[in-house]
Amino acid sequence: MLWILALALIILGLFLIIRGLTEEVKIEPYEITPDVVEDDFKSLEEEFEEKHIQKKKREVKAGGVVLIGPIPIVFGDSKYAVYALILTIVLMIMSIILLLSLSL
Repeated sequence: MLWILALALIILGLFLIIRGLTEEVKIEPYEITPDVVEDDFKSLEEEFEEKHIQKKKREVKAGGVVLIGPIPIVFGDSKYAVYALILTIVLMIMSIILLLSLSL
């Protein structure tokens, strides 16, 4: 019964990938008038000034794990990378336990 669900999910995934690759995007032409260019330039200039006035140094700390098959690729700040790796190990152990319990 589970293999039917797995097969359906695989087929759905392949369908969505193929559908996404064949999707067309319609881009309507945009007419540039002198008023539009001047307004856009003013808004960009104001936005630039606001960013420089409110510019504060922010420090971002994060970590993550990408699993490619059985190989984990760990990235990020050392503290958060360790947390992400521990969480990944716990999730892998839980998935192994789930698979073993389903096969009994």
